[in-house]
Amino acid sequence: MNPYVETPILTAGLFDYAEWRAEALQRVKALLTWLEESGLDLEQARPLLQRQIHRLDNDRMTLAFVAEFSRGKSELINAIFFSGHGQRILPAGAGRTTMCPMELFSDPAQPRGLRLLPIETRLQSQTLAQWKSSPQVWTHFELPSQDAQGLAQALTHLSDTQRVPLERAQDLGFFHDAEDLAQLNTDAQGEVEIPLWRHALVNFAHPLLDQGLSILDTPGLNAVGAEPELTLSLIPSANAVVFVLGADTGVTRSDLEIWNRHIATTSGAQTLVALNKVDALWDPLLTAPQIAASIDHQVQTTAQTLRLPPERVFPVSAHKALLARIQGDGPLLARSGLGALENALNRAANIDRRSLLDGAVRDAVGQVQSELSQQLRKQLHDAQGQLDELLGLRGKNANMVVLMLQRLAAERNEFDAGMAQVLALRAVNNRMLEQLRERFAAKSVLHDLEQLESRMGGALLKIGVKGELARIGADLRKRLVDAETQIEEIRQMLAAAFTRANSEFGFTVTAPRVLRLSGLMQEFDRVVNAYTEHLSGVNWLKLQNNAYTLRTLRTLSSRVRDLFERALRDIENWDRSAIAQLDSQVRERKKQLNRRLTTLQRIEDTKDSLHDRIDELQKQIAQIDVLQRGLNDQIRRLITA
Repeated sequence: MNPYVETPILTAGLFDYAEWRAEALQRVKALLTWLEESGLDLEQARPLLQRQIHRLDNDRMTLAFVAEFSRGKSELINAIFFSGHGQRILPAGAGRTTMCPMELFSDPAQPRGLRLLPIETRLQSQTLAQWKSSPQVWTHFELPSQDAQGLAQALTHLSDTQRVPLERAQDLGFFHDAEDLAQLNTDAQGEVEIPLWRHALVNFAHPLLDQGLSILDTPGLNAVGAEPELTLSLIPSANAVVFVLGADTGVTRSDLEIWNRHIATTSGAQTLVALNKVDALWDPLLTAPQIAASIDHQVQTTAQTLRLPPERVFPVSAHKALLARIQGDGPLLARSGLGALENALNRAANIDRRSLLDGAVRDAVGQVQSELSQQLRKQLHDAQGQLDELLGLRGKNANMVVLMLQRLAAERNEFDAGMAQVLALRAVNNRMLEQLRERFAAKSVLHDLEQLESRMGGALLKIGVKGELARIGADLRKRLVDAETQIEEIRQMLAAAFTRANSEFGFTVTAPRVLRLSGLMQEFDRVVNAYTEHLSGVNWLKLQNNAYTLRTLRTLSSRVRDLFERALRDIENWDRSAIAQLDSQVRERKKQLNRRLTTLQRIEDTKDSLHDRIDELQKQIAQIDVLQRGLNDQIRRLITA
């Protein structure tokens, strides 16, 4: 790293976030370890904490940069993330540089280096996700991560192009637009230039990338519009999206088309606009206030055109920012405007993300504390009851012990008989849960989409797709609505059974919480609406490409399957947590009854065991108090750290 360059705001934020995440992970692990050693029943608590451990351990953050060609997007990525190398890492300069979408990340579990997917794979119907599991199809280049110049040289392959006949280029998804055709430059052989590669995976060790950061670089309308996974999956799932424009050109027609068709409708991500190349407005013949007014006018015009608040448009000069960081020029860096954009990215990618994860950890830990505190209170109540019972036996004759043995044996028989109700409850619950599993089974969920895919694959003209998708979407949404109704039926059935168990056996099982699928339904609506609009008249020409249509439908199927699988996981976890309460108290009651019988039998044989058992119970009560205070201390340390 260049020692004369200050640590960029976003870089510092990412390291702070990674440090917080590592500390939070260790604190949750420490809590689980302490609980494992406590002897408490963790059937409910363990999965709650394990989910948070997995989430903290595997958290990844994606920043997507989207722009038409020649907007300085690669230079902006260089300035934000790679200025410490003392030179450009991603190819940047005049004309088209990065020619294909790129995912930049660090994952030691995957092959290191640069992997490039040939553009010809667009002629086939496999999705990008499917191609990623076929490494033999990709072209691989080594990346010398410790050699900045060698790394930059290797990454120039992102700019590779080839010349092909126009018809071939159109089959591959290029030059369908009338304006593109009007500006087309063909050579003497009637060939045109297109990217050599369809997609790039850049996997190398880097301090920022090692913290779980991924950068998605999507250049040009042809790249974005021709890949449904980019538009409808990768970009919407990013933690923040930076749309890069040129301050010298403003919002061009192609910029606006990318914005309206591929970004403005994106949900689940915070979108920022970088108005790049603002140094083109630094007219030496104007005063500083005049230059500021000119830049502000461009910001206001851009915001109005994109229908965004002006505070989400950031005038920057990526070139001057990179130069300033390499040369250690503070005033030039401040003038470049990059700090304000980095601050906004830092909030979207670090502060907001941290708040989200911290809230999830606190909720899970709160549930654990509530459940285990209730468990300890029940143990304390039972132990105190046993102690009072044994204290009452002091000085009593043997007949009293025999009577108590008989009464306790009858109580255990009654409890065992009552457990038949618990088994029946489990059977009913399992049947209802199995019905939900069938409702969410991938084969059932995706049947109509697979039928549509098959029909479109054989159709000469791809017509009626939008209407079919709208119908399929409505049917799938009804599944979610019906599932929510069925979940409420399960909840009411369990609540009634828990109330009876509490009344008959003195349990303290709480009614299951209400589970709503409204958030998932909203996400489902966004996904289906996005795909339905994408497969509409504006993309009619692309739809006539069989491979493109099939890729789009398969990508939709994958998104729908993921959503339904997530819903089923949530339902199963909810049901398991509810039933675990009852199971825990049944086990504890069985242990308590057996312990009391054993104690009375020993008392019947010898009076000394009465005193021993009283002593054991007093120690047990003291230990419960120690555990409760220890639990409270552990939770307090975790949530206040």
